[in-house]
Amino acid sequence: MNYYENVLLKEYTTLKIGGPAKRFYEPETVLEISQIVKEHKENNWPLVVLGNGSNMLFEDEGYDGSVLHVSKALNQIEFIDDTTIRAFAGVENGELALWLAGHELGGFEFASGIPGTIGGAVIMNAGAYNGEMVDVLSGVGYIDEDGLLQYATADQLELGYRHSWFTDHFGVVVYADLKLHKTTLKEAGEKLLDLYLKRHAKQPMEKASAGSTFKRPVNGYASAMIQECGLQGFAVGDAMVSTKHAGFLINDGNATCKDFLELVSHVQKVVKEKCDADLELEVRYIHKNPNDNQ
Repeated sequence: MNYYENVLLKEYTTLKIGGPAKRFYEPETVLEISQIVKEHKENNWPLVVLGNGSNMLFEDEGYDGSVLHVSKALNQIEFIDDTTIRAFAGVENGELALWLAGHELGGFEFASGIPGTIGGAVIMNAGAYNGEMVDVLSGVGYIDEDGLLQYATADQLELGYRHSWFTDHFGVVVYADLKLHKTTLKEAGEKLLDLYLKRHAKQPMEKASAGSTFKRPVNGYASAMIQECGLQGFAVGDAMVSTKHAGFLINDGNATCKDFLELVSHVQKVVKEKCDADLELEVRYIHKNPNDNQ
């Protein structure tokens, strides 16, 4: 089993922020993942599951617990039937979208530009361009807190806006079963190209970020409010509100966690004052002390 100490977490997150993890596991099989989870439960050791790190913010001082990096073990794609596939949790969304297009299956194009993996997409019910995981997800295999492999149908996962059962409960997503529809290579390719061009025209794809920083407030859109408040380009250190898309708070160089959190706080304060809206952080913030994450 691949086990390391003091691994810099900034190398494993799309924000490129984070200090050393005290313990870092990189299993190569589902069995190894199960053993790690079971051992940590039996010993009451704190454990954070990490995929592509596209929605995670770790502190500059690191994390005084264990990090389970699952992408290396979970990267297969399999057919269940002609229009249903099983994608393991470490497969990147863009990679899967291209694979499906090549096999003339449609319905997942919306996720082609969402940073991260299938596991993270399930957990957050990720969505973009009028599509969400709930639209294509039929079921999920996951390892529970006792290290046992379980299965849940999509109906059991409490899927809502950026929310699932996994948001509130421990579980390591192993695979997702997706129900697609038949299409043509030409049609799927055209959709993927259209979404690619839209994303790169409107979003700071070339910058380190965690995607959309805030959840959509009840009375509008976070990006529109931030733009209306004149906050684009505002920075704390190298943490900055993107001038290309106000909903993205980016790492424009060597931003620290402290920089990013101060920027988040400032944006929330100004938007509250000027738009009377509460912006909730979509990015998952992991404290150095595991007890502070309870």
